[in-house]
This record gives sequence, C-alpha cells and structure tokens, in this order.
Amino acid sequence: MPYLSLDVLKMGLARGAPEYEIDPDAGGLVVGERLWPLVREMSASILNDDVDYLFEGELLPKHVAALQQAYPTQIRACFLGYTTIAPEQKVRDIRAYAHLPNNWPDEYSDAQLASIIGRMIEFSRYLEAECAAHGLPYFDTSSRFSETLDRVFAYLAHSISEGV
Repeated sequence: MPYLSLDVLKMGLARGAPEYEIDPDAGGLVVGERLWPLVREMSASILNDDVDYLFEGELLPKHVAALQQAYPTQIRACFLGYTTIAPEQKVRDIRAYAHLPNNWPDEYSDAQLASIIGRMIEFSRYLEAECAAHGLPYFDTSSRFSETLDRVFAYLAHSISEGV
C-alpha cells in the first residue's frame, strides 16, 4: 500500500516553502493544525480516485474523525503514542535503532532528546484522550513495542478486509 510520512511533507514545506510557516519543532498539535488543510485536500483527491493510501505522522483525531464522517466507508484510522514510558528509557530504545535511515535523533544529545520525548509523551496523552472522545483506536507503544505494532497491523488489516 502506498504511504506518505507526513514528516516528509512537513520538512519539505519548512525548507522549500517557508511561506507556509511550518515550524517542525512547534510540536504535534501545532504542526497537525498547520498541515491539516493540505492533508485534507490531498486525502479528498486520493479518496475520489479510490486509491488505498496510508498517511503516517502528525494528524489530529478531530480532523480524522471529521474526514471519517465525510467518507464513512473509506477511512480507516488509528493513532499510536507512548504515554507511560520514562523519557530516559525511550532515549535508550531510540538509540538502539540508530542504524536506520533518517536517524534524526543522532543530531541531539541524550538530554536534548529526552526533552523532545517529554513533549511527545504529552502529545501522546493528548492523542489518547482525543481518540477516546472521537471513538478512534489508540495504541500505546510504551511497553511491548513490537507486539503493539503487530496489534496495529492486525487491526488495520482486519478493518480494511472487513470494510469497517
């Protein structure tokens, strides 16, 4: 299935189209709000073309819920975050995967990365609460990361195959 990491869109706009005023360091809530008009219209085009597509990144539950209402049989969504992991543990987990492409955490010290993770934990708490408010699935990856990803894949595969 084709997919787009919204990080690519975010960084492309931040570096290549500064008039969009995307600050990649502004946090998930701000970035999600700024990207939404573009992502909404991209989604509408993809949906009208009847193409299966996956967006990954800083989306907000309220926006996804509104899109689901407009396209109730076509939108499948879930959110991932980590609300209970200690920032220091998450730093260790991230550093364990330093060999992967786009290793942006390598640009930061452990203390700087822990601070970023602290903000991401807060954003994860926001996502968890908003998902509950909008009836969207939320998966917490604070522990049993691989097993949780397996559950996410199973959920998405089931929801696509069942048309739910």
